[in-house]
Amino acid sequence: MKLIFVLAVAMLLGACHSITTEPGSETVIVDNPWLIGHGGVRDETQKPGLSWYWLSTKGVDVVMTPTKYDEPLDHLATADNNFINYNSYLVLQWKDPAYHVTNFGYTKWYENNLKEQYRTIVRDVTKKHQMTAIMIDPPTLQSIEGEIAAQFRKHIEATKLHVSLINVNMGKALPDKPVVDEMNNTAAQQQRRKTEIQRKLAEDSRLQAEQSRASADNAYRLEMKLDAAQFVQLESIKRYSEACKESKNCVIVQGNTPVMVGK
Repeated sequence: MKLIFVLAVAMLLGACHSITTEPGSETVIVDNPWLIGHGGVRDETQKPGLSWYWLSTKGVDVVMTPTKYDEPLDHLATADNNFINYNSYLVLQWKDPAYHVTNFGYTKWYENNLKEQYRTIVRDVTKKHQMTAIMIDPPTLQSIEGEIAAQFRKHIEATKLHVSLINVNMGKALPDKPVVDEMNNTAAQQQRRKTEIQRKLAEDSRLQAEQSRASADNAYRLEMKLDAAQFVQLESIKRYSEACKESKNCVIVQGNTPVMVGK
């Protein structure tokens, strides 16, 4: 009798398996009876923990924490007929996993029900705004995100998906590459113009300094009642004196006769 009981327990355990649910998830239980019983998705989900089920019963693990979906969007037209790119994403959270698996499945529910509509909404909203405002004006980008979120929530409600939209973020808005190249070329040209202006100012300043020095020298010559040759000779003597200060010995050639000057 004991042997029969042991065999019965072994057979019973052999026909079962365990399903483990991790924290932050729920498991949707799907019955698939082999012989008798009612199959389908159970209304009650398994919360975090471990439970035993018949081998024919399957579990679909559903993440209940907010989930991020990246949606980079390129070449979207703006109100001023330019094109802009977004590195956007949205964050969604399931509210009723058993309902979702029953009505929308689990693997492709986002792609089949939300993805393309989100992209369409972003395109339509972007057409209302100028490219420059989208790029450099934070309130404009916040307004775009707010309008996209409002329209997308209405779409979620219309599809009867039990999903919460947590966040819409357009990321960094950048123009198309040809526009970026043109902006870089314009910036380079402006920088060249600034450099040329600064160079011209430096040259003008140097010329003005030389003219001022020449005027001062001429005024000194007139005050000392020197002619041009005498003034040149006086300046030469000054330069000789300055040169000799930096050398132990220096030779000054006056006409054809060199003169040795000691320090």
